[in-house]
Amino acid sequence: MGGFLRQHTGVVLLSVLLHGSVLALLVYAERFTERTPIARRIAIEATVVDESLIQREIERLDRLEQEEVRRQQERERLAREQAEAARGELEAEQRRLEAAREQQQEEQQQRENETREAQLRIADLQRQREQEERLAREEQERRKEAERERRLEEERIARVRAREEERRRQEEQEVAHQAALEAELQQALAAEDERLHAEEAGLLDEYIRLIENRIQQNWIRPASAVPGLECIVNVTQIPSGDVIDVRIGRCNGDEAVIRSIEAAVIRASPLPRPPIPALFERNLQVVFHPEA
Repeated sequence: MGGFLRQHTGVVLLSVLLHGSVLALLVYAERFTERTPIARRIAIEATVVDESLIQREIERLDRLEQEEVRRQQERERLAREQAEAARGELEAEQRRLEAAREQQQEEQQQRENETREAQLRIADLQRQREQEERLAREEQERRKEAERERRLEEERIARVRAREEERRRQEEQEVAHQAALEAELQQALAAEDERLHAEEAGLLDEYIRLIENRIQQNWIRPASAVPGLECIVNVTQIPSGDVIDVRIGRCNGDEAVIRSIEAAVIRASPLPRPPIPALFERNLQVVFHPEA
């Protein structure tokens, strides 16, 4: 309402002025009609009077009074017409103002509707964008989950294949190991048979005597060596006869004698090879007694 008054200030002022004019005319007309027509009383002297003059004077006064009545009626008519015109203008102005107010309300309602529709469209667009973003996030999560499941499946398959490969390798190793053990067992049995035959033929004793002689040949007798010297010598060798370790067991010699025997074994390396491979022993024990 305040905006309407600010926009139509001139119209409102004009309306107020027209209302004031109409009220003034109505008041004036009311007062004028309440006035008593002028009664002109002519004092007629009781002296000599001309009847015709009196009649003419009466007629003139009647005419004046009638004329005054007509003028009064005309003024009243004009006042009524002006009041009606003013009232019509006022009503027209009121109708125009009412129409303007209704138009302004319609325009305001239209603006509000447009604003509300714009807000609804913005809200719809916002919801649509949020839904699209949510669907995009869900699709991304699905892809990530699918990729993770694919990697897990690949890793599971790789583990299964690795276990299967390890199982086959172990089986192959076990088969190879069993075959090697079988072959080694067969070789050991054959070597044992050969060794037994060699022992029966005196080849082992001959092989031991060859080693003892080689050690004695490389022994440098220390001054502390006593007659009847006898020591147990434990020798570790490889198939080529090279000595990799020597340890003196039971011995009736002193420390110098023990060291001299160890040195003799090292100098005797490589030791004589057995006449047959079956007689080879990695850990060999011989009796060192130089006076024998």
